[in-house]
Amino acid sequence: MSKKFISTDLALSLPMFSQAIRAGNFIYTSGQIGIDVATGKLCNKSFQDEVAQCIKNIEIILNSAGFGLEDIIKNTVFITDMNLFNDLNKEYIKHFPKNPPTRSAVEVSKLAIGARVEIEAVAYKE
Repeated sequence: MSKKFISTDLALSLPMFSQAIRAGNFIYTSGQIGIDVATGKLCNKSFQDEVAQCIKNIEIILNSAGFGLEDIIKNTVFITDMNLFNDLNKEYIKHFPKNPPTRSAVEVSKLAIGARVEIEAVAYKE
């Protein structure tokens, strides 16, 4: 099975991690927080805005490899406050309205740059 590093200038890129790696028919993304790459700032006017930006960043990375949100089979969500879980679900369902991927959600004490949510994805495409 071959391994290919996925990278796009349209999503956050740091030298200490890959945006995503394609292994065969799978893509594994690094966790994405709600940073708008154009401004370099966290999109956190509301928690739902932050979730939407996380998903948008994942979509940008997947699109750069010819994949889309519909190809995601598993998401892992890291959230700093489970009291925001319902708000997470309200935004999440907008992006995955039919046949949503499997998902885990874990409360963590802290995320980078004060983010309240981070999402990583595994996608598969024949």
